[in-house]
Amino acid sequence: MAKLKGKIALLLALILSVSFHSYGNEEERTNRDTVSALVITPTNPLYKSISTLSGEKIVSMIDSLLELENIPIGLIKEINDYAENQLLKHDFYNSLTNYYENSAIPSNSTYGKWDTRNISPYNESITKNDTSLVLTLTDKKNNCNFIAPLQDPVVTSNFGWRHGRNHNGIDLDLQVWDPVRASFDGMVRISLYHPGYGRVVVIRHYNGLETLYAHLHRLKVKAGDIIEAGQVIGLGGNSGQSTGSHLHYEIRYKGKPLNPKHLISFKKNELLSDSLLLTKQKWNYSILPLGLKYHTIQRGDFMFKIANRYGLTVNELCEINGIRRNKVLIVGRKLRIK
Repeated sequence: MAKLKGKIALLLALILSVSFHSYGNEEERTNRDTVSALVITPTNPLYKSISTLSGEKIVSMIDSLLELENIPIGLIKEINDYAENQLLKHDFYNSLTNYYENSAIPSNSTYGKWDTRNISPYNESITKNDTSLVLTLTDKKNNCNFIAPLQDPVVTSNFGWRHGRNHNGIDLDLQVWDPVRASFDGMVRISLYHPGYGRVVVIRHYNGLETLYAHLHRLKVKAGDIIEAGQVIGLGGNSGQSTGSHLHYEIRYKGKPLNPKHLISFKKNELLSDSLLLTKQKWNYSILPLGLKYHTIQRGDFMFKIANRYGLTVNELCEINGIRRNKVLIVGRKLRIK
């Protein structure tokens, strides 16, 4: 029941995000301190005034659902799909999932610590209370955009299980001395030599993510440097435990690795979406780029059937989702189809 209430809390947060545009005057909204995500719970003062806003019937239904012992999975899916679709229709969404904090250190309220020596200094306590949140990736209002780490990236090794252990990033082909660029604005947290990663840079970003760039030949930044997206932070190389010149590229949230292909189209060298829905799983986060088209897996589905329905090949479907042909399909999960 606790997990179910967590899902319902997410639905309420999404619906309140849609309704919040009529709460408060323009000056109050534009002068808000920025944060990486908006989470509204029943203890929030805004919750009490929701009955005066649009979406009253939906909120009442969700409120009544919290009292039930058993809630149909299909009903949860319908409400979730409605909330997401409504959320994506409003431009004011980006002003609610704001970007900057009133701190010299990016995303300081999210992490609470700044370590310039350890690659991933975070323990499980930092994520134990997480359920779901919307993460804004770029802030066009302040000219904070995404820039791919390499100009013409070619993926040579994917994220996931490799050689008997997890490969927590992707490998991009390059030549020694090729410039490597920061993906987002932020501050350098790590710039040093590591026995495995070689010369490595880790950047903490204002959107809550951290990106890692490993096996560099030269470091062009130091810890504490403020970085803009697209700025050269190092030169490609073959340092550390590497079998050839390449860039090992990681994206993490609270120390948990995210599959870069679920955020970035490396063929187009652009973000899949300007925002993500992150949902905490047992060991990591699932990623749902908002605003894209998905297929919800149903009983009896298989790879060829899904691919054929949307005019794709199985290879294209696997490539889009960063999965293998033999992946077990779980009913209720979503596959990106465009």
